[in-house]
Amino acid sequence: MSEETKNKQAPVKRTIVKTLKSSRELPKLIQWYMLKGKARKFNPWKHTAWATAGFPIELLWSFDIFPLHPENSACVSGARKVSLELIEHAESLGFSRDICSYMKTNIGAYDTKIKASLGGIDKPLFCATTGTICDTHVKWFQTQARRMEVPIFVFDIPHFVSGSDEKVMERYTDYVVDQVYDFFNFVEDLTGKKINKTKFLEVIQKSDRLCEIWQEIYETRKLIPTPVGYADTLGDIFPLVVLPGIDKGIKFYESLLADVNEQVKLKKGVVEDERHRLLFEGIPMWYKIKYFHQLANYGAVVTYEPYTWSFGPRKTLGLSFEETVREMAKMMIHFPYNYNLETRIDYFKQVIKDYSITGMILHNNFSCRPSATGMLDLKNTIQKDCNIPVLILDCDMNDPRAFAEGPMQNRMEGFIELLEQNKTK
Repeated sequence: MSEETKNKQAPVKRTIVKTLKSSRELPKLIQWYMLKGKARKFNPWKHTAWATAGFPIELLWSFDIFPLHPENSACVSGARKVSLELIEHAESLGFSRDICSYMKTNIGAYDTKIKASLGGIDKPLFCATTGTICDTHVKWFQTQARRMEVPIFVFDIPHFVSGSDEKVMERYTDYVVDQVYDFFNFVEDLTGKKINKTKFLEVIQKSDRLCEIWQEIYETRKLIPTPVGYADTLGDIFPLVVLPGIDKGIKFYESLLADVNEQVKLKKGVVEDERHRLLFEGIPMWYKIKYFHQLANYGAVVTYEPYTWSFGPRKTLGLSFEETVREMAKMMIHFPYNYNLETRIDYFKQVIKDYSITGMILHNNFSCRPSATGMLDLKNTIQKDCNIPVLILDCDMNDPRAFAEGPMQNRMEGFIELLEQNKTK
């Protein structure tokens, strides 16, 4: 038998993805969240609101308003392989293919009334969004609020662009603080509830505890071998998105951290032979998560993601109510996806150094301008200054029509070859 024939008949290596024991409990937490949200529908005195990434969810928990998160629901639709039919439903209504696939998934999910376990979502009391991360959020929620006939509150967030100074930042902060108090009035008009200052500060304290644990987990990812990979963090970000400020998320993270520390104690890594430490920037392709899992076959592990890190900023505690509101306003402006290109490059360079990164994967996401803008400049600069391979993936987070199996596999294998060559130098 020729060598060529042997290679053709050789079985494909099976990808074995190791995850933390506590990560496997995440579906139970998500199920709890879905049931709690669904129960509100049958209790008119219990309110829900739609919110986007970048909106301070702590504001909703402070009013005992349950946050429904269309982006999170859209992730579920993608992972459950139903996003395409929902996207095509939205496109049949006249929404362009160029529009955010999360938005179109949400439109399809709401219109077709699919189950929550497939990404379905109920009508809220109101919608709340910001321009913190993406301007699409604003038009998306305006469109859906109009179609559902519910009120909407929009935070207009200035961007701290290149050349801005602290004087400008203070003016911007004043502008956002005024909007926070406007939001308090907006909710009071709808529900009759005033903001409870004591509860607000308690929610902020619990939110900080959640973020503190997340950052402790991230610190362990600096170790070689790393005990935590992307197979864990891509899902375990969930509490940071919708549960900051309540005990349920904290308990989950405490259990997760205990598992991580056990791995550290045993000096166990995500892969048996860690050869390549990667940074992944962007939202994953939810319909093709196994694309990232195959990295384990090559001794490669994603040890840092700006996306999952960005949702866990620490809060300043011990301040008055008014000072805490001001700190929240600053945080809404100083979000990593608001960084100008120069600051973003410096941020990536520091992460590469701190986490011993040897290669980078960038998702040039057709649906996400904030993470994709400037990506080619970022790639070229990092390759030149840090001397590590960088792979750009041109596809979409929730629309599988943008993913070509063969070419994408070839690009991954070519990237691994570059990593190996770089390692031998």
